[in-house]
Amino acid sequence: MRFPLFAALLMLPVLAIPAPAFALIDISPKESVVRDKAITVRVINKGDRPEYVSISLSRLLNPGVEQGSERLEPITLMIKPALYAFPFRITLAPGQSKTVTLKPLRDVKQEQVYRLDVKPVIRVNEADDRATTGNVVISLSFSGLVRQLPDVEKPQLSVTCESTGALLTASGNVRYPVEGVKVDGATVIPFNVYPGEPKLLKGKSISIPGQPAC
Repeated sequence: MRFPLFAALLMLPVLAIPAPAFALIDISPKESVVRDKAITVRVINKGDRPEYVSISLSRLLNPGVEQGSERLEPITLMIKPALYAFPFRITLAPGQSKTVTLKPLRDVKQEQVYRLDVKPVIRVNEADDRATTGNVVISLSFSGLVRQLPDVEKPQLSVTCESTGALLTASGNVRYPVEGVKVDGATVIPFNVYPGEPKLLKGKSISIPGQPAC
């Protein structure tokens, strides 16, 4: 049976496009808590090829906002960081996992929040090889949340009624989880309020469990 020419032509663009390869790196747990002792986070290579991975730790300057609006300060740029992560680079074979240590360097008076970023890195010779073979490599970075807590935790919330709504302030020294809030009759998704980062809820009628209504 003859293979139609137009069908063969339609297949050519598909055959010419190389299949992408994904760097399947993950971290566990996704959220870690550090107090007075060092802890570890596991980095896992779930892919089918060796991976060279870079690791960075940055303090989150405005916790509680959307991730795209976060402002970060790398610990490598801090004069006296309160928390340290090591190593900065690891190599993982397929299916292999290694640990990253998070070590407190000093006590904190209020909760500090960090982003632990793990990203596959393509070396120069690997990039040349993959360019020659036509492979498409997609490297995805993964981010975990790290909370460094004071010795004594005091969760506390203060609510101030404003002309446009209610201003929520974590008046203690750790984040305060807020649930069951209703703004103009609609239930709000649970959220956290962090020390030093007040949150304004805008609306005409705001009710918060355990707090005066605004």
